[in-house]
Amino acid sequence: MCHSSCLAALPNGSLLCVWFGGSREGAADTEIYYSVGKPFYFENKTGRPGHSGSHIRDGQPEGMLTASCQWSDPVCITNTPEACWNPVLLIQHEHVLLFFKTGNTIADWKTMVMLSRTDPVYWGHPRPLVPGDASGGRGPVRAKPIILPSGRICAGGSIERGDWLSFCDYSDNYGITWNRTALMGLNLLNLPPEDEAALKAEEQGEPAPLPPVSSQSLNGRGVIQPVLWQDKGRLHMYMRSTEGYIYSSISDDEGKHWTEPQLTELYNNNSGFDLIRTPGGRLFMACNPVKGNWGPRTPLALFMGKEDGSRWEMFLRLEKEKGEFSYPSLTYTFNGLWISYTYNRKNIAVAFLPWREIAQCRKFRISEAVKQS
Repeated sequence: MCHSSCLAALPNGSLLCVWFGGSREGAADTEIYYSVGKPFYFENKTGRPGHSGSHIRDGQPEGMLTASCQWSDPVCITNTPEACWNPVLLIQHEHVLLFFKTGNTIADWKTMVMLSRTDPVYWGHPRPLVPGDASGGRGPVRAKPIILPSGRICAGGSIERGDWLSFCDYSDNYGITWNRTALMGLNLLNLPPEDEAALKAEEQGEPAPLPPVSSQSLNGRGVIQPVLWQDKGRLHMYMRSTEGYIYSSISDDEGKHWTEPQLTELYNNNSGFDLIRTPGGRLFMACNPVKGNWGPRTPLALFMGKEDGSRWEMFLRLEKEKGEFSYPSLTYTFNGLWISYTYNRKNIAVAFLPWREIAQCRKFRISEAVKQS
């Protein structure tokens, strides 16, 4: 079983991918693995798909930039007595910070952190991110933290103890110590019952198929796994939810205080997603645009958004077959956009899209999963 990858670009142009793997999600034998990829870029001279290491669609025009990536053998870098979950990377100067959760019980997660140089051959020993923490996990829970112009590191965190609650953890000293904001949740008393169609199907003896998640997750309700980005000094947070949609919150003081979570018009299947802001200001999001609590984890699509997140348009379906294509992670290099994701819980897949191909997708197909205002 392989799941929950995180992909980051290293200063030397290589890619670093981490994930957790073992017999099943939540099993005590799950550990954290990593692999380093060395991309090779070339122009497609034949009009045929490129090397099998790249994600090239049939019929790609001649002359389009393609990529092949040579990956090192996976290396296990943990040896813990309890289950490992959700590794997250942060590239900071000449170092890589690797955060991950440990614990056989999600409600009692503890966050560990490891340090490496940006040529990751040797990793330091894991240490608690917040010594003595018993809150259910601090620091980033799934998406990469962001570094603000002020130098502050902001990470989206969450806990799953009964109600699902989100928060922002921030550090002003390069990640040595962390401050947690107030917890954010949903007013469950004012929300409608969970997806009525799913409940009706269950009553008729036809329960909707569920992904192979830990059974501990099935009874929770609320918002978790925040993704952060900044626009014109404001911090934005998108959150996974059990209510069929992504929820959002905004901070005007670099992550210290946040507005109450608000419903967006973006569908969410109660599964992880990722969002990235490129140097030109454009937002990209990878997700399963599916409505419904524990909805199918297919298709997997890429969206492009306005700088403030006020409008999103889908321009590519990466996967659309039956199966699980989930928990995407986005990063970029000088040549294009990279995405890693869970491939049927058996592999971690990595795809590449050159900027030139993205620029040609100006006439976007408006996603049926996004209601435009």
